[in-house]
Amino acid sequence: MVMEFEEFSRQFRERTAQRMLDFEAALARAQNRMERATQTEQSRARQRPPAAGQPGPVVHRRPRPPGPGHGEVRGILKRG
Repeated sequence: MVMEFEEFSRQFRERTAQRMLDFEAALARAQNRMERATQTEQSRARQRPPAAGQPGPVVHRRPRPPGPGHGEVRGILKRG
């Protein structure tokens, strides 16, 4: 079957336009799903009470230096 170029290009444009419409519809559905999921999660987060045992920031304490006169440098200075 021999198809003329004009007929081929017309069919190509129609198929391309239909694919674009399908793509845009799929994209809109995906966006709606994401928005609903976000709203659902936000409403759940508002309804949840804050966790009582939620850990705070981690604090690392430096070891305290020895008392006065007991440090390594002071011991050396006192000897001399």
